[in-house]
Amino acid sequence: MTTIEDKPDATVGRMLERLDRIENLLAGLGDTAELHKRIENLENSRYTNKDVLTFDEACKYLGVSDSLLYKLTAAKAVPHYKPRGKMIYFKKLELNEWLLHNQVITVEQARLEAAYHTSILPIPKKKNYGKRNKK
Repeated sequence: MTTIEDKPDATVGRMLERLDRIENLLAGLGDTAELHKRIENLENSRYTNKDVLTFDEACKYLGVSDSLLYKLTAAKAVPHYKPRGKMIYFKKLELNEWLLHNQVITVEQARLEAAYHTSILPIPKKKNYGKRNKK
């Protein structure tokens, strides 16, 4: 087995030069955590330009698993399209509307709504079923 000591000096020199170039390139890239953030931002932003999403893209966009989205499409709970009967596609606008369709109202909104309804609804009269009116 040959070792570095057995190789000619020219080969070792070329290897060291290449290693220096690689180290300089890696140093120029910066912190790896920052690179991961930039890559993640790019992956998340690629959906902003598309109007129609594939099944996998919709799973990532919604943040749900494949099996949950498949169950929702099988139950026809989420709007989707099957142009050729097999592949499933989603309109991004319809997904956004579907995500926001079941709003939970705040306590203040409930109070305002209750006050509105009690102010416009007539007070029901008490009915005396089967009883005579006393005069």
